[in-house]
Amino acid sequence: MRQSNRMLICLGFFGFLLVLSQVTRAAEGGLEAKVKAAYLYNLTKFVDWPSLPPDAIHLCVVGTDAVGAVLGDLSNRQVKERTLKIDLDASGDLGTCQVLYISRSEAKWQEILGRLKGASVLTVSDLDSFARHGGIVGFYNEGGKIKLEINPEAARSANLKISAKLMELARSVP
Repeated sequence: MRQSNRMLICLGFFGFLLVLSQVTRAAEGGLEAKVKAAYLYNLTKFVDWPSLPPDAIHLCVVGTDAVGAVLGDLSNRQVKERTLKIDLDASGDLGTCQVLYISRSEAKWQEILGRLKGASVLTVSDLDSFARHGGIVGFYNEGGKIKLEINPEAARSANLKISAKLMELARSVP
C-alpha cells in the first residue's frame, strides 16, 4: 500500500510540474508578445515616412496572434505628435497603414508584400526570414531574446528612412 501511495504522490508531483511548465511557457509567450508590441510602438519613433496623415499614425495587423491582442493596449498613444491608431483587422485596404504587422498566421504574406510594392508602409513580422524575403523589419529569437533584422533595400524601395540608431541595434540583411 505504501509503494502505491508513493507512486501516486510521484505521479501527482510530475503532473504538477508538467502543468507548471505549460503555465510558464504561456507566460513567456505573453511576455514575448508584449516585447514585440513594444518594439512595434518604438519602431514608429525611428522611421521617417515621406508623408504622414496630419492626425494619426496607423499601425495595422494582418492575421491573428498574441502580438495583435497586446497592440490594442497601445492605441491612442502619441507618436511624432500624432495619435497611434491600431487596426487589428487590416485585411482590406492596406494603403492607409504606415506600419503593417503580419502575424505568423497569415499564409499569404508574400502576396501582401507584393501588393505593397512601392508603398510607404513599414512591414514587420516574426515570420522566419521575413526581412530576407522582402519585408522591412523581422523579429527573430537569439538566446531567448527578441532581436531585429532590417532589410535596408526594402526600406529604400518603400521610401522610408530608418534612423541610424535603429540600424545599429539591428542586423542588416540583403
